[in-house]
Amino acid sequence: MRPMEVIRMSQLGGRIKEQRIKQKWTQDVLAQKIGASKHVISNWERGVANPDYKQIVLLCNALSVSADYLLGITELPVPYYKDPFGQLFFLPHVDYSFVKERAWDLLKLIDSGIVLSVNKEELTSKDKILLHEVISSIVSRLHEVTRGTEERTKELLTKQFSDEPSSDNSLF
Repeated sequence: MRPMEVIRMSQLGGRIKEQRIKQKWTQDVLAQKIGASKHVISNWERGVANPDYKQIVLLCNALSVSADYLLGITELPVPYYKDPFGQLFFLPHVDYSFVKERAWDLLKLIDSGIVLSVNKEELTSKDKILLHEVISSIVSRLHEVTRGTEERTKELLTKQFSDEPSSDNSLF
């Protein structure tokens, strides 16, 4: 096993436990949801054993996180997608590189599918669409005002310098 795989597998148990506790579930409850025993869950959480790929899919569905998150590939429990029957739904790859930078692209974050909330209230898809439009409009208007202000400032400075000769008769 390569060192990176060891690191990821050691994170797996911690992430399973973290997400289980976040759901306020006991090991027994999670075990029932995925068809395992509480001893198996305990072994995973302690890093004694690791789930196979089928069990990882079951865990992702139950815990509402991605396999990338459970395996330590990403730090965000990025959204998962389910079809109406509760199975993982595979979509074209979504580029989340914008969240790895120091500054995030706000519009890409809104459009990413990541669950967002304001004052502990989750934003709906309609909320996100409206928020995207409002932010786009505000930023566009902000740029217009900034350009207008810069142009007006240049005009005033040009007029001021052309109207006032310098005291030493030099250009500057």
